[in-house]
Amino acid sequence: MPSPLPTVRLGRKGEERLRAGHLWVFGEDLRSVPASLPAGAWVRVVTRAGELLGTGTLNLASRIALRMVSRRETPGDGTFIRERLSEAWQRRMESGLEGEAALRLVYSEGDFLPGLIVDRYGSVLCAQILTAGMEAVRAEILESLVGMFSPRLVFERSEGSGRKREGLPERKGPMWGGGEPREEVEMDGLRFVVDVEGGPKTGFFLDQRENRKIVRKLAGGKRVLDGFCSTGAFGIHALAGGAESVLAVDASVIAMSAAWENAKRNGLSDRWEGKAADLFAELRELSASSLRFDMVVLDPPSFAKSREGMEGALRGYKDINRMGISLLAPGGILATASCTQRIDVAKWREALRAAAADARADLELVAVGGQPADHPVLLGVPETGYLKFAVFRKRSP
Repeated sequence: MPSPLPTVRLGRKGEERLRAGHLWVFGEDLRSVPASLPAGAWVRVVTRAGELLGTGTLNLASRIALRMVSRRETPGDGTFIRERLSEAWQRRMESGLEGEAALRLVYSEGDFLPGLIVDRYGSVLCAQILTAGMEAVRAEILESLVGMFSPRLVFERSEGSGRKREGLPERKGPMWGGGEPREEVEMDGLRFVVDVEGGPKTGFFLDQRENRKIVRKLAGGKRVLDGFCSTGAFGIHALAGGAESVLAVDASVIAMSAAWENAKRNGLSDRWEGKAADLFAELRELSASSLRFDMVVLDPPSFAKSREGMEGALRGYKDINRMGISLLAPGGILATASCTQRIDVAKWREALRAAAADARADLELVAVGGQPADHPVLLGVPETGYLKFAVFRKRSP
C-alpha cells in the first residue's frame, strides 16, 4: 500500500481561493504544514475544519507555496501522470487538433499540471519543467510522454526566472532519444524549421496560431511591417495571404536568419526583407521617413515579469503602438498583441486607446483573437488567459 500523503491545512484566505476555482495558495495563507517536507512534495490539502480540498504540490521557498493538481486525493505517481496527459490529449482531439504537426500537448495549470509545458513539433517533443512539484515526478513525466507519443527526441528547456524562483537549477538538453534538435513542420500549409535548442521558448510561438490566420486573411495587396518578427511566422502568413511585401524586424540576428530561411523555404523570399534592429529605434527612423505601411503587426515579448514592472510595461505598449499607428497609411491595419500575463485586457485596451489619441488617429476594431484550444484557459485561474490580440483599422474621418 502506498504511504498516505502528508496533510497541509489552509487558512481562511487559502480556502476561499481554492473554493473560488483558483489553483494557487500563497505561503501566508497556509495554516499548518508538516515539518521537513522537501520542495515539490505532493500533499493532501484540507480546510481548517479538515474537509478535503484535493491534492497539491508544496514548495515553501516559492511565493506560490501550494499548487493544486487535483480536486481529489491522488498519489503523484506514474498512473496519475498518464491519466493527466491522456486527459490533455483527449481535449485536443475534441478540438480537432490531433492531426496538427505542431501543437502544445500540455499547458501547465490549463491542464492541471502546474509548471509543466510540453510542445510537439513533428517527431520532437520539447518540455519545460518549471516547478518543484513537476520536478518531483520528472521520471514519470518522461516515461509517459515517450510511451504515449513515441517521439524520436524529447528535449528539455527548463530555463528562466520561474524555475529560479522555485529554487531549481536550469536544465537544457536532450532528455530522451537522439538526432538533431531541429524539425521541419507544416502549419496552415506553410513550412517552418523549428529549433528546440536555439529557438525562442520551446522553439516556436504556438500560441499565435489562430491570430496569424486573421492576419493572413487581411493581408492581400498590402505593404506589411512585421515587428518583433521572431522566426517570421506572422510575415510569412501575410505573404501567403497575398501581401505585396513584408519588412520584418527583430533584435535577434539568430531569429532573423531563421526567418529568412523560413521565407525561402516557402518560396516567398522575393517579397520579404529582414532587418536585425531594435524595433523602438527602427520605428522612430521609419517615422522620420516618408515610408508608410498598409499593415503593421506588433507581437512584442512580455514587457513585465512582476507587478513592479506593470507601469513600465503599459508605457511600452502605448509607445510601440503609437509609433505603429503613425506608420500606417489611411485605412491601414494594426494587428497588435500582448503576452504580458500581469496586464489584463482592460488595461491593455486603455494603453491602445491612449496610443491612438497621441497618434491623433481613430481606430475601428476589426477582429479580436487570443489563445488557441491547445492553450486552455480556466475561468477560475485568470493567469492561464495571458494572450491578448486585436486588429484595428485606422480611420480617416
